[in-house]
Amino acid sequence: MCSVLIVSNNKNMPYIESLLSADYYVTVLTHKELGQAGSADITIIDLQHLNELDWLESWVRAVHANTLLLVIAEPRHLSLININDVISLYAWDYHTTPVVIDRLLVTMGRMRGILHMRKPWLNRRLRQISSSHQPVICSVAMQKLQCQILKVAPTNIPVLVTGPSGAGKELVARKIHQHSERAKGAWVVVNCGAIATGLSSSELFGHEKGAFTGAIHRHVGKLAQADGGTLFLDEIGDLPMDQQTHLLRFLQEGCFDVVGGKSCRADVRVVSATHVDLLKAIDEGHFRLDLFYRLNGVNLEVPSLSDRIEDLPELAHNLLLEAATSVGGPVKPLSDEAMTAILKYAWPGNVRELINRLRRALVMSEGMEIGPKDLDLPLEISVSSHPLSCSLRHHKEQAERLALSQALEQTGGQVNLAAKNLKVSRATLYRLLEKHDLLT
Repeated sequence: MCSVLIVSNNKNMPYIESLLSADYYVTVLTHKELGQAGSADITIIDLQHLNELDWLESWVRAVHANTLLLVIAEPRHLSLININDVISLYAWDYHTTPVVIDRLLVTMGRMRGILHMRKPWLNRRLRQISSSHQPVICSVAMQKLQCQILKVAPTNIPVLVTGPSGAGKELVARKIHQHSERAKGAWVVVNCGAIATGLSSSELFGHEKGAFTGAIHRHVGKLAQADGGTLFLDEIGDLPMDQQTHLLRFLQEGCFDVVGGKSCRADVRVVSATHVDLLKAIDEGHFRLDLFYRLNGVNLEVPSLSDRIEDLPELAHNLLLEAATSVGGPVKPLSDEAMTAILKYAWPGNVRELINRLRRALVMSEGMEIGPKDLDLPLEISVSSHPLSCSLRHHKEQAERLALSQALEQTGGQVNLAAKNLKVSRATLYRLLEKHDLLT
């Protein structure tokens, strides 16, 4: 059932009964009672009996992204700047008095249709995302990487994941773990560049109580924590030379020394990652050649985002849903202008930068959708030096999906009307909706 919150000082408006008869779940609150308000699919702000309006704009700005907003206003209200701002910036529609109930019910039906379309798709996508951390794969480069991951995952061979900073190396390493026989075992991450100087031995191998000044408790190291699972050594190029020696011993013999304690054994698969050129680091004396060969059982190279630009549309939409769950905010769609800006931007920070910009946009955006300015991307961006490697077929499918989505939204989910507007038969429209996973 569709829930409706009506903000009005008159709790006996004639159209309330009509909404109840049309199977809406209706709650009516005055603006002073809004602190009691729960979430609602649709919110109607009826200005007919509201005299104090100084609260209106700030409250609407705070809640509009979680609900579809309809404003009922008297003609005199339309001359007020703050009312015009609310209507133009936040409202899905507005009606003027006297309220025509039939027209109101038609508008409500369209809003309900939009909600009906959005929710199953959103819930389905969130379930898909929550069940897997895998990167979205569209490009040839990522398809090749996917095949390599599935080949090495069932083995115990050490894997070295390389690629630019922020490209998604940890996601690749995690997927190796998830597809291995160790998937039910521990997944332990160590950022080698973030370990405090002098404490790397304790962090990796653990220490006994009293092993050194300040060791007031026994500490279990990361290797022991990962016993039976996978140890991911991120930024392995930053590991101090003395600890490289201890790590090499473990990789050769399967045992390690606890600081201030005894030698221990652990059954651990090691996956490491770096954005630096380790061969250059070896030449400069910063990394051990023998350790490199031990870690580099198989090398998986993660391409930069600019080298797999065709992944961006689907990747951006999936990361947007992930971002909404992480920041605890509502999901807002990306505007066409935002997607154009995303496709043209060079993304020097790769996937990490994309995630950060999407999170910030969800928090800071005040409109119904995310635009280029919310992403802090300019409306006009010079095309970067990388070629747009998407096929013509890919572009056509993206345009087809967009046209279908817009047609459904414009018609409130009415398939007959959408088919008429698109000049296709109902059977064809249903086939296309199924093809693009838009059937609810």
